[in-house]
Amino acid sequence: MIYFIHGEDQALTRSEALNLLKAAKKEKKEILRLDGLKISLNELIQAFESNSLFGQDKLIYLENFFQRNKSKNKEEILTYLKASEILPDLIIWEKKEISGTTLRWLPKNWDYRVFKIKQSIFSFLDSLTPYNQETNLSLLRKASSKDGPELVFYMMAKRIRDLLLAKELGKKGLVGAPWQIGKLIKQSQAFTIEKLLTIYKKLLNIDLDIKTGGSFMPLDWHLDLLLTRL
Repeated sequence: MIYFIHGEDQALTRSEALNLLKAAKKEKKEILRLDGLKISLNELIQAFESNSLFGQDKLIYLENFFQRNKSKNKEEILTYLKASEILPDLIIWEKKEISGTTLRWLPKNWDYRVFKIKQSIFSFLDSLTPYNQETNLSLLRKASSKDGPELVFYMMAKRIRDLLLAKELGKKGLVGAPWQIGKLIKQSQAFTIEKLLTIYKKLLNIDLDIKTGGSFMPLDWHLDLLLTRL
């Protein structure tokens, strides 16, 4: 079986892949992890077709293969994956959602699992402006209750980075559809560059405190406090 796990919600895609890896470990399968950005066709064939040292079944975990740039080697690997009928179980994990245009050319018998970020998070991110504490806090708590504060924190840090780029570089600093770029530029106009830098530094400090045990308060408490001072 080939599992294709992708989507913008990395917390859920990682969790899904981890569950499959745990199940394989319980079945005493040999697990091989491959870097999809660097793997060559010969290395892939060797991983798939060589016998396990102890005669175990194998599970191959291939990460971010579809993120690599277009190349002859990439096309050869994809052709091999699509044509081969002797593969052991394979997990393809992608850090982003892969477009329908790409998926349309992949085998229909693969097990596709996509995890999208819920609209509640985007509503919260789009509401982020100074002196808008009541709305910010309400949407933050709604998003955190549905997707967890960890994902909300990650997406908020990404949005503040994008707003910094929009503020300093305008269209040149951003990647995305024209409507997305326009929305970020408009939102950035509500902030000063100093305000955005202050928020970003506070997010970095929160991340450090949580990871190092520098604070005993939960992440959602820190986010609440940050927004009350926005």
